[in-house]
Amino acid sequence: MSGDASLVDAAERFADEDSRLWRWRVPVGLLATVVLLRPVLGSEYVLGYAPYANTILVWMLFAAAFNLLLGYSGLLSFGHAMFLGLGAYGTAAGIAQFELPFLVAAPIGIGLATALAYLIGRIIARKGEIYFAMLTLAFAESFHFVANQNYGGLTGGSTGVTGASPVWIESERGLKYVVVGGTRFDFYFLLAAIFLVAALSLWQIVRSPFGRSLVAVRENEALARSVGIDTRQYKIWAFTFSGLFAAIAGVMFALVNSGANLETLSIQTSGDVILMSVLGGVNYFFGPLFGVFVWLFSESWLTEFSTLVVPAVQFPLVRVDLTGVLSYWQFFLGFIFVVAVLLAPREGLWGLTRSAVDRLYTRLGGERR
Repeated sequence: MSGDASLVDAAERFADEDSRLWRWRVPVGLLATVVLLRPVLGSEYVLGYAPYANTILVWMLFAAAFNLLLGYSGLLSFGHAMFLGLGAYGTAAGIAQFELPFLVAAPIGIGLATALAYLIGRIIARKGEIYFAMLTLAFAESFHFVANQNYGGLTGGSTGVTGASPVWIESERGLKYVVVGGTRFDFYFLLAAIFLVAALSLWQIVRSPFGRSLVAVRENEALARSVGIDTRQYKIWAFTFSGLFAAIAGVMFALVNSGANLETLSIQTSGDVILMSVLGGVNYFFGPLFGVFVWLFSESWLTEFSTLVVPAVQFPLVRVDLTGVLSYWQFFLGFIFVVAVLLAPREGLWGLTRSAVDRLYTRLGGERR
């Protein structure tokens, strides 16, 4: 009997530990992402170009910031690139034009974007869904026009702001390093640290009472208002926080590209982040991040991939030249997007993957999460 009791106690302890691990799955997943992303992309069997992880981290944070608005608040912005661009331009112009330290220029860029997000949110929060989306597009196009006009020589016009790299970032053979106090480490670790802090902050927001209230507003605004939730204020602050974290992604963009360009403010950038988020699945925190990875990895891999070797490069039995076919990589990615949206409009690829893993786990005798 004592042996049976010990087994029961062990099983209960294991269940408690498993529950705690599941509760912290997002921080663990974010840490695993930054640890594995660079070596996986740098593998000769994948892309063979590790620095591409820098760009993916920037877009992952941008998509996570955008999804605070779309996935958790139910608000669609067609102009979210303006906050990414303001973060990038504010940082780049501060360094290149005014010779400010990075730790001064970056908060200025983030502060400008956050203040703008709050002001725009107050103006458009009461508008209907389609009007809300159209007004964000109008504001974004206005900022794109201003940046292109290069008033006061601050934005560089069509060429953007270049050469905006902090003095403590060094380049060697196409790779960047951070040099602080005699210590030198890979530039990726700096981006990974910024990404982790920002992404974990976003996670804390969406799991807080504020985040839960946003979901209530998304699901039924009239009911949320009837129980005392000030839906307008929640929308304003959701838009503000989303703009803030998008600006942080803009700061990362400025560091990666040593400046800022008009592309960061373009409608195409706003459209891409919408498609990436929906592709991954807006119902999940990791959905947009997964969508970014699939989108950017597919774009890079398919454009570089030219010859299919079966069964493997080491044992080439069949070679098929795919150069002419894969030049239309957008078609294949678009096909994946259509399938994901038709099967699970809000679940996306991340939701479909979770469902498949859940079914497999259940068949093996586990309990559904």
